[in-house]
Amino acid sequence: MKKMLLSAYACIPNHGSEQATGWTYATTLSQNGLEVHCLTLKDGRDGIDPILADGYFPNLTVHYVTVPAWVDAFLKKGLIGMYFHYLYWQWTASNMGMQLDRQHTFDLVHHVTYGSVQLGSFMYRLKKPFVFGPVGGGQRAPKAFKHYFGKYWSREWMRDMVGTVLQYVNPAYFRTLRVADQVVVTNQDTFRLVRKLRPTKPLSRIWDAGLSTSFLPNEPVDRRGNDSMTGGPLNLLWVGRLLPRKALELTIQALSKVDPSLPITLTIVGGKGEMAEDVPRYIEQYGVADRINWAGHVSYDTVRDFYRKSDVFFFTSLRDSCPHQLLEAMAYSLPVVTLNLHGQAELVDEKTGIRVSVTTPEQVVADLARAIEWMYAHPDERLAMGRAGYAFAKSQLWETKIRTFIDELYPPLLPTELVSEPAVMPKTNH
Repeated sequence: MKKMLLSAYACIPNHGSEQATGWTYATTLSQNGLEVHCLTLKDGRDGIDPILADGYFPNLTVHYVTVPAWVDAFLKKGLIGMYFHYLYWQWTASNMGMQLDRQHTFDLVHHVTYGSVQLGSFMYRLKKPFVFGPVGGGQRAPKAFKHYFGKYWSREWMRDMVGTVLQYVNPAYFRTLRVADQVVVTNQDTFRLVRKLRPTKPLSRIWDAGLSTSFLPNEPVDRRGNDSMTGGPLNLLWVGRLLPRKALELTIQALSKVDPSLPITLTIVGGKGEMAEDVPRYIEQYGVADRINWAGHVSYDTVRDFYRKSDVFFFTSLRDSCPHQLLEAMAYSLPVVTLNLHGQAELVDEKTGIRVSVTTPEQVVADLARAIEWMYAHPDERLAMGRAGYAFAKSQLWETKIRTFIDELYPPLLPTELVSEPAVMPKTNH
């Protein structure tokens, strides 16, 4: 059995975002002919240790990398503090990795989280076959839309500036991109950025969003009986954390420009994030209180109910690597209205939704409103988009993505090919 070292700074079961990504890679790889040693933060210990103690993943060993308390304190010092903590942790993790390699002699090293190209990884120090990614980071929010970030635009600007500086001063960035045997990026923006340092070396693209088989319905959701098919209310859905870059205000503003005679409503699912306190102001400012239901933070199962009961998914993020919400919505046969920008521009096409070109804020608001009205007026086309979305979502299962690494990206780096076995996903309750 081949032995691999997995670097997953974020790796916690039963969480979302990067934590879920790290845990999914660690567990799935361990169930497919690999002995996996995962390096991660101590934060996940309480969730991980009981699962491993129950014997669910016998080929997975988790090593918790700790840093001094004064380094942990930097996590409370904003963006720069978080980056410092991450880089310090990465260096410490690479030292532990080298110690573990003397005990286990790893065949392969793979970095999966954080998925940031600018932050890089120090795992190249092990001098073993090294895979880096999937990673994003090439996306920049359009400056013309800084209004939607409110008081947080300075933080967004700082993120871009620090990201640029890291490309010149962070050895984990430029050494990783020059040394890694395989780099995997998640969108075209990041592909263009990485290609500058890897003009000839292997560079692949795999979206870093995925679905579990337990989330995907067995068949497309049938909305032919919905009231919206016969002129009744059209129910739009927005799901996400209320972060500045998610630009919920843009969604609400677009709704305010929709023909008021049309029975169209918007449900907002999400109650956590810096912009939560601003939502009531948006609703009042744009005069749409009678058209909006703000559900707030809800359980995972309740989110699925909203996906099932809605008619169209609306997504106007101004910076996103590869949005998980879009795959979830398409899994529930929802057509999508979004921006032709970053990851959403790649996940959605003309068969699965409408992508509005990012020009001026005024034009984007107008075009989003017209897209909503088009969805209302074209129920049959809406259903066809939903069916196409479901078919696309079926191709984006986590086991399919991870099998790409096992079957295509790992073998050229190893003396002998891995034994190919059907992927077995982790139990859904873990």
